[in-house]
Amino acid sequence: MVRLETIEVQNQTIIVHLHAISASALCPRCGTPGSRVHSHYQRTIADVAFGGRCLVLKLRVRKWICREVSCSQHIFAERFPELVQRYARMMDRLVNALQTLGVTTNGTDAARIASSLGMPTTAKTIIRRVLQLPLPSEGEVVKVGIDEWAWKKGQRYGTILVDLEKRRVVQLLAERSVETSTAWLRTHPEIDLVSRDRGKIFRAAATDGAPQANQVVDRFHLQKNFAEALEKFFRKQERALKKAIQGIIGKTRPAARTAVPEKVAQERQARHRQQVQLHKRIWKLYRQGCHKEQIAQLVGVSSRKVYRVLEQETPPPPRRRSRSSSIVDPYLSYLTARWNQGCHNVAKLYEEIVTRGYTGTQRTLQMRLRPFRQNVARPVSKQTVIWNKPPSSRGVALMMIRPAQNRTREQAAYLDQLIQCDVSIALVFKLAQDFGRLLRRHEGRIHLEQWKAAVQASGIAELITFVDGLADDEEAVAKGCSLTWSNGMVEGFVNKVKWIKRSSYGQAGFPLLQRRVLLHPTAHASLGKDERERSPRGQRIERRKLYFKESA
Repeated sequence: MVRLETIEVQNQTIIVHLHAISASALCPRCGTPGSRVHSHYQRTIADVAFGGRCLVLKLRVRKWICREVSCSQHIFAERFPELVQRYARMMDRLVNALQTLGVTTNGTDAARIASSLGMPTTAKTIIRRVLQLPLPSEGEVVKVGIDEWAWKKGQRYGTILVDLEKRRVVQLLAERSVETSTAWLRTHPEIDLVSRDRGKIFRAAATDGAPQANQVVDRFHLQKNFAEALEKFFRKQERALKKAIQGIIGKTRPAARTAVPEKVAQERQARHRQQVQLHKRIWKLYRQGCHKEQIAQLVGVSSRKVYRVLEQETPPPPRRRSRSSSIVDPYLSYLTARWNQGCHNVAKLYEEIVTRGYTGTQRTLQMRLRPFRQNVARPVSKQTVIWNKPPSSRGVALMMIRPAQNRTREQAAYLDQLIQCDVSIALVFKLAQDFGRLLRRHEGRIHLEQWKAAVQASGIAELITFVDGLADDEEAVAKGCSLTWSNGMVEGFVNKVKWIKRSSYGQAGFPLLQRRVLLHPTAHASLGKDERERSPRGQRIERRKLYFKESA
């Protein structure tokens, strides 16, 4: 027990003088009460702020003489385990407060916040306190989602494991390998379901580490792989893509292009020649039997670039350059509606979209709406401005896999025109819609086999290659089309890991990152649907949905 002596106030600091009043103290070595006081000394201990001011405790501590002759510790200081730890210069509650700030934010921001609240400290102290925290218990995990997170994209990856039932991160591993993932899965024999992507690393780890568990391929990755197959298909359909856009915007020609300076044209031609030479060199090495990763090292490009080049045997043609986006584009749906209502005054339109958040200039708006002037006699649309050239093959692929209710009017009109242009594209569109419905409604193995048969009967090489690629992971793909479990939650936590990693870049390495992810205040409390909708993030999502619904 301690007794208050005096309280001093010095500027922004409150100093409280205390002393112990217990009749005796126990020897920490033998447990015998001390016989008499040997001496005194004073401990200076920082406490949590009081009224916005720093609170410092001056504790007068007594040293006792142990009466046990055989005890090796003849002199000892009395201790206060309920107040402060041995040798500590901070109260336990202050340490807990700093650790909470350090887990929630990075060391620099936490030190700044604590100092503004009357608890001055440094970033290194915050980090040191966080690293003293033990890792939480993993507990029992029945359904787990596994995925990768990037230390440095394309070079180094780690592994994240998420409890899909309790909606929390169970473990963060420093590397992505079959061995580490398998070793972790073996420590949890109670796992009965593993949700993963189609990568070979996690497939092998789940097979070896959790043979008793059902493996489920994530539906997002299936849809993503299918979109990549569609993209390859549409790269060969440039004529149909151009024909569809011409059918929408009519025969009205876009605004005349300004002449390109001769120096710029020469630079573009030189870059195109380099691309052609690179294309030929990659294909030459590939025909000589070199592996794709080896080609990437020899040529000095990424492996992704090598894969893209090998998808097309002919060298790429010169690209026609055009402005793809503008600060005005988010407001084009509103502007086309107002223009068709008869408002052709750019100054008035500028004032209206400024109230909706437009931050550009009136001159930029005027230049962007120049194509509208060529269509005064007929209604205009968003395509009049942004579709002077057809959408990219990737853009068309994403339009097709998107549900109908999530497409804009312009996208729906373009797809309708595109389907009428070519019979094979109409068939691809039907197969894309069937596959998306199959995944979203969890229609199961029977419908999946029927869809595969339809793809094989279509004769479209890119889609047949995609279906053939599903054969080596057939069981997990079928369960992905049947069960409701997916890696959507895992991807959300990967996004959180990215934010935490970037906010504490360069501080203490993986041990700090691991604790900030696993000990985060929201890591253990799973919110229900109503709570998520009432949260600030949920409200932002609802506002974003409402905005896009209005703008569409």
